[in-house]
Amino acid sequence: MIAEICSLGICDVVKLLCMQKTRLEYKITASILAFIMVVILPTTNIFAVDTLPTEEYVTQWEARKTIPVDTNSIGGWPKGPENGAESAILMEVDTGAVLYAKNMNEPLYPASTTKLMTALLVVENCQMDEVVTFSDEAIDNTEWGSSRIGIMKGEQLTVEQCLYGLLLGSANEVAYGLAEHVAGDLESFVGMMNAKAEELGCTNTHFVNASGLPDPEHYVSALDLAKIAREFFSNETLCMISGTARYVIPSTNKTDEERPQENHHKMIQGGKYAYDGIVGGKTGFTTDARQTLVTCAQRDGMKLVCVVMKDESPYQFTDTKDLLDYGFASFQKINVSDNETRYNIRSANFFNTKLDIMGSSKDILSLNKTGCIVIPKGMDFEEPTVTVN
Repeated sequence: MIAEICSLGICDVVKLLCMQKTRLEYKITASILAFIMVVILPTTNIFAVDTLPTEEYVTQWEARKTIPVDTNSIGGWPKGPENGAESAILMEVDTGAVLYAKNMNEPLYPASTTKLMTALLVVENCQMDEVVTFSDEAIDNTEWGSSRIGIMKGEQLTVEQCLYGLLLGSANEVAYGLAEHVAGDLESFVGMMNAKAEELGCTNTHFVNASGLPDPEHYVSALDLAKIAREFFSNETLCMISGTARYVIPSTNKTDEERPQENHHKMIQGGKYAYDGIVGGKTGFTTDARQTLVTCAQRDGMKLVCVVMKDESPYQFTDTKDLLDYGFASFQKINVSDNETRYNIRSANFFNTKLDIMGSSKDILSLNKTGCIVIPKGMDFEEPTVTVN
């Protein structure tokens, strides 16, 4: 009985308790459950987007409003809103342009927003219909009391079902199982995470696990997290999954019961802070990280990623809304080739030559037809500094 209970999440323990047939079994199970609730769970961090701050944390949140917004010091740049996050950034996805920056290079705990990188590596290395079999290690080595959906040893889910459990349910044992499925073991997968971060240009990031469970050596800056999110939200599958409000994982080889997964991100359509144009996002919370939120929204052809780190509930949502509103109201994305006139690009002869350059008679200079820049609304296209390379 004890071994069976220890292999389950707390919700599954409650279900098991209700199924006991004899008074003796009931007493034994109840005693074990009480031990877990009273002795084990209080020693772990709580994971919830609704965790309200104590008076001490509210004081710290208020103090963080005085941290300077770096982009507000740029001449002619639209003034961005203040917020109680330790670090925040607003980035345009297609160009990578930073529209708002507050302490964006400070390494902080990412909590479950780590799972954006985990999911990114999964879709890059797996097919959605591949079957993931959860090992003993994936279940036993995932911290009890952390965010779980009750996966059992030897249970099998498809990669697609796992991604919903990872991004909606924020399941830590699913993160571990996916890491093993992709790389063979957690350590090798973490190596892939750090290599991918470096590839994306992250300079203040280091991962030690696939879930975001607290560790002094597990950190990321808001700028780096935005770079990871930019890549994440460039993938249609990940956009669809992270923007789904509810998904049901069907019965498996280990249980006949379905597992409904609710998106913890309250800006998703139907949520308390539903946002027009929402694409998707990921929540994160631990006692040390506080509230961390990554959100993507799109309007009028401009896709923005917002990251707030070390915020407090429910302000991670309202601060994000304010930043997204600021971005959409203050900036515009413009196609360069449709507007550039300073180099007389309408004259084909300007970019064309009959002279052989390194054995080629092709155009020596051309503008990318899809290239865009993001500038403040009201700014003339001629104003930004131009470099031709």
